[in-house]
Amino acid sequence: MKYLLILLFALFAETVKAETLPTLTAAKAITDKAMTMIAGNDLEGGLKLLKPYLVIPAAEFDVMLGQATMQQPAISQRFGKSVGKEFIREDMVGDSLVRFIFTQKFEKTVVRWLFFYYKSPSGWVLNTFTYDDSFQLLFPIGG
Repeated sequence: MKYLLILLFALFAETVKAETLPTLTAAKAITDKAMTMIAGNDLEGGLKLLKPYLVIPAAEFDVMLGQATMQQPAISQRFGKSVGKEFIREDMVGDSLVRFIFTQKFEKTVVRWLFFYYKSPSGWVLNTFTYDDSFQLLFPIGG
């Protein structure tokens, strides 16, 4: 139990080091820049641009980056070359939560990217991001 508490404290201490973005506009701008890099075949560079603002430990980020990098050849084989990105929308929940939705365009389809930011007392931090090929979820239900 003692070691578990030490591990949890170490993980918490590492997440507190996340840098913050002063405004929602700054959060959107850096996310847009990261998506430009990702769509330009620099997945690692785009994700590393966001790393300082993520509230996850560096080791967890490195695992996520490794998994994403390993998936890239399969994505390219299935969907074709990356040909750009598009900002879809910004969804606010209250005053302190926002989701930016982008698509990464490929020759044959799009991949949906979701970025979730939280407004902490010191500024905006990136809580998590995800991507998938569920572009159908971008459309209104029943529409």
